[in-house]
Amino acid sequence: MFELIRLKNSSDEAFNPLMDLYTEAFPEEERRIISDLATLVEQESRMHFNVIRFDGELAGLCIYWNFGEFFYLEHLAVYAHLRNKKIGQQVLNWLEENLQGLRILEAEPADEEMAIRRVNYYKRNGYEVRKTDYIQPSYDGVRNPIPLWVMTSAESESLDAYIETIKNEVYYKNQK
Repeated sequence: MFELIRLKNSSDEAFNPLMDLYTEAFPEEERRIISDLATLVEQESRMHFNVIRFDGELAGLCIYWNFGEFFYLEHLAVYAHLRNKKIGQQVLNWLEENLQGLRILEAEPADEEMAIRRVNYYKRNGYEVRKTDYIQPSYDGVRNPIPLWVMTSAESESLDAYIETIKNEVYYKNQK
């Protein structure tokens, strides 16, 4: 059975094991400094840091932001030994059913095999590439920004404004 449980305290027993997955699953420039993430978990009400459990076992993490009119899916990762059990798909289905509004995510450009597979995975789960010229700002203001693609669950005339909100509230606001 699949569960998505919001974690609101970085001292929760699941947080540290999930940080190992977080650092393994995402390149350094695509993730936050752990202490900054811990602070956001406890202080940022719009950010939902979710523990994924599958058959009672810690299976992964899903981080999304609720901006009212839209949702930004920041990170989704499942432990390697639990992949191919459709856990990620169950998470995406849950998000579709429970987050009423546009869902936005970033993906690496489809220019190598793993990135192509990831983009195709999101396409199979209802997302389409909407922007290929997007530059993700640095999380900390020190590392370099990186080119990514923006994918969404539907078309939106407000996408550019929503992207500016994401840049301002998720990236720039939390830089030191």
